[in-house]
Amino acid sequence: MVRGEINFALNLSYGDAIFLQDSAGNNTALQNAFYMQYVVNGIILPILSVFGVFGNILTMVVLWRREMHSTTILFLRALVLTDTGIIVVVALTVTPFTLSFFHPGLWYFKDVIYPNVFTPVTYIVMVIQQCNVWITVSVSVERYISICHPFKAAKICTKRRTWIILFAICGISIIYNIPRIFANRSKSPCSPTDDRECYMLVDTTFGKTTFYTKVYMVWMYAALIYIIPLTLLAVLNCLIIMELMRMRARRIGTNIQDDNEANLSLILVLIVIVFICCQTPGLFSQFDFLFDPIVFIQWIAFGNTLFVTNSSVNFLIYTAVGRRFRKVLLKMFKKIFGQSVFSRSRNSGSSSDHELLETLRSTVHYRDSEVTQVNDIHKLEKIRLTS
Repeated sequence: MVRGEINFALNLSYGDAIFLQDSAGNNTALQNAFYMQYVVNGIILPILSVFGVFGNILTMVVLWRREMHSTTILFLRALVLTDTGIIVVVALTVTPFTLSFFHPGLWYFKDVIYPNVFTPVTYIVMVIQQCNVWITVSVSVERYISICHPFKAAKICTKRRTWIILFAICGISIIYNIPRIFANRSKSPCSPTDDRECYMLVDTTFGKTTFYTKVYMVWMYAALIYIIPLTLLAVLNCLIIMELMRMRARRIGTNIQDDNEANLSLILVLIVIVFICCQTPGLFSQFDFLFDPIVFIQWIAFGNTLFVTNSSVNFLIYTAVGRRFRKVLLKMFKKIFGQSVFSRSRNSGSSSDHELLETLRSTVHYRDSEVTQVNDIHKLEKIRLTS
């Protein structure tokens, strides 16, 4: 059975069958598809993951500062946590698994570790992904209320409600994905002729049912993770963008509070645009009958890259657009490196600054002396006239 969920499964074969990668044989087109998968998942993905984790750590440090305390920030904190979780889990599983088909020394990971961790790790990454998607939707709703209905925002968008929403999203995601735990299991040995330790993934009786393979894993997954969220995000962000344009036309938002709200909304709009662009390919991959098998393998590699990219680039958006984020980040860097980097830069120009200051002082003193002389002359003239 070919797995359709691209965000983790890499299009493998399960159920008493070998991996597709092992069956490429002399099929040049299939080999080229797996070489593309090797380049994307084995080289590009790790680099992207390192960058993403580093950026997300900096984002966490800034968002957990005392200055950042709004309800939107609470959502963004949860979002960066799920983003980091996705990057770490995918990088630690997909990358070594892909490399194992081209580097025989990694056979133990492919034949022993991966089959045994696939079920729990798939459950974890699907829970994190569902949380990530619906946190993005929730923060978009919060921004829509704050921008389009500002007088109601204070009553509706409270920290208490924000925490309730976050816990509800996590709880529902944990419960909803439980069926995945019972869908497949590892089996050993892979075949009666194997002379080394080897496991293979097989579908359980529940994992072979039409409900799980068609309804739950394809249609419900596509609706819950892609169709409904992407539709809501597209509508909400169109409304937010139109309201921001009206605010700009009316020249509203000149005070600090309104300006900060508009800037925060612009950040979210860009995050959602990236989210929609990166998640949309995953929607099409749920329907593998739309693709030629070789094209589908390439599409999976492309989708996995976008999946991790979506969780890695928000730091760039915060830094490029978020004025408050930049201010807090620079303040943090100045506090950390101020005694060394910033002081050296100041000291390097201290001598020239001192010379300039002395020149100014001498000039001022000279001009003061001139003024004093002029005043003395005026006084002498007045005495001469009165006498």
